[in-house]
Amino acid sequence: MIDALRHSTAHVFVDNIASPALSVQDQHHLQKVLRLRAGEKVTCSDGVSLWRECVWNGNRLEATGGVNSVTPPSVILTVAVAPVKGDRTDLIVEKLVEIGIDRIVLLEPMDHSVVRWSSDKVGHVMERYQRIARAASMQSRRISLPLIEGPINVADLGTDQLAFAEPGSSGSWDHVRTLVIGPEGGFSAAEIAKAPATVSLGSGILRAETAAIVGAALMVAHTLR
Repeated sequence: MIDALRHSTAHVFVDNIASPALSVQDQHHLQKVLRLRAGEKVTCSDGVSLWRECVWNGNRLEATGGVNSVTPPSVILTVAVAPVKGDRTDLIVEKLVEIGIDRIVLLEPMDHSVVRWSSDKVGHVMERYQRIARAASMQSRRISLPLIEGPINVADLGTDQLAFAEPGSSGSWDHVRTLVIGPEGGFSAAEIAKAPATVSLGSGILRAETAAIVGAALMVAHTLR
């Protein structure tokens, strides 16, 4: 963790890192929600690889440091999840972002899926996940914004470095870069038969949202980045 990011009072994303200007929503967040005082340190990022230090002057940002760059990760980590009931998918997205996952894929309904979005709700739901991911990226001081995609059929994820999380598996995590988390009812036998590899998340049966969080943490831990 970069010290300036860790110790900033807030972190935001801007369209132009050379002349950082806040969106109306972010200005409201700093001013009314966080209640920042003039002179407090804020860091900002372009959401890709550039960031800089600023101070809050009471209603806008003033750049105080030069533009810094970080090297994008050489390995992209993806977690693909089948949406679950209620607001638990919100939690999944938020925690995967905080853990450091680069790409989050919302899957089309699987054999045992309970959640099945109507076509007129897809756009609204995906926009919601984008907002959650952005807020979580600000909270966790990420420089790069994660990619949020979906709904995507699990077959379209390919097979390279991909594994399904399945209880009782003995597969290795060493080369897993895409982890698939099934729905509340688990994967069907037919889906497991098509999985290029399977890995275990431990000895117990986890709720879908817990499985996504544990799986993401294990994949990060097993990856040299």
